[in-house]
Amino acid sequence: MSRPRSPDRSSTRRSPAARPTDGELLDAARAVFAERGYAQATMDLIAARADSTKPTLYAHFGDKAALFRATVSREVAVLRNWVLTAYETASASPLEDRVRLAVMAMFRYAGAHPDSFRMLYDSAVDEMSNERRALADTVTTHVVDRVREHLLAHGRTPGPGADLLAAMMVGLVGRAAMHVSHSPGVDPIAAGELATGFVVAALRGLEPALLDHVDAGRPCAT
Repeated sequence: MSRPRSPDRSSTRRSPAARPTDGELLDAARAVFAERGYAQATMDLIAARADSTKPTLYAHFGDKAALFRATVSREVAVLRNWVLTAYETASASPLEDRVRLAVMAMFRYAGAHPDSFRMLYDSAVDEMSNERRALADTVTTHVVDRVREHLLAHGRTPGPGADLLAAMMVGLVGRAAMHVSHSPGVDPIAAGELATGFVVAALRGLEPALLDHVDAGRPCAT
């Protein structure tokens, strides 16, 4: 009597037509990098999340570092589009309204895309990619332009102080975003409202003489 045939294990694998796309592999990588951080994420975990295999990941993206950079690149592009769209929407608004939209765009993104947000604020990002820094530079340039427009509208000639103000605003929001990404109990939208209130209050309470001293390149009198 012939032996019973063992079950065909290949039937449980994805068929070629059902193999994950690059986008699905990047989605899985984003989720694992967000949950574990770059250091603790492994190709095994990412392959399992994608219902795929390590050889497939290596074939599509190379090693873990290359996969991480590819994931960061995609997520930065999405965030860039999100933020710049918010800026375009606010292009004709008063400065304070534009500040609010600019700040809240970042935190609303965090609320809508938590995995992407957490992954982009992993400490490994700037060590392995310059794309997040490039996005920060784009945002800073936009804010500088808006601050200069505001000063001109109020009869002031913009100087180095406008650039410094923009860098301070972007830096504050970036650090606040990083804090939120590592604080699961903090609601991103509430954090954005707090950051917005802080920046707007700082602009309202700013002493013009302080800008004058920066623009003139001299210290304040004591």
